[in-house]
Amino acid sequence: MPTSRSYRDSCGIARALDVVGERWALLVVRELLLAPQRFSELRHALPHVSSNLLADRLRELEHNGVIRRGLAPGKAPGSTN
Repeated sequence: MPTSRSYRDSCGIARALDVVGERWALLVVRELLLAPQRFSELRHALPHVSSNLLADRLRELEHNGVIRRGLAPGKAPGSTN
């Protein structure tokens, strides 16, 4: 869930920080820039973030158009491997 903290500034950098400035958000973006990853892979790459917080950050980043959800290459929908 997004927080009410905001720079309340029309500057593009300030608006971007409203989205990626939340704790862990930029590290999530860093990991996803390297390669598409499943939730479990993100948890492994960011071992100190809680599952709930990671899920919140992913939801916020998706809601704000920073990331988008997709199928992993070579994986069938619902596949666990």
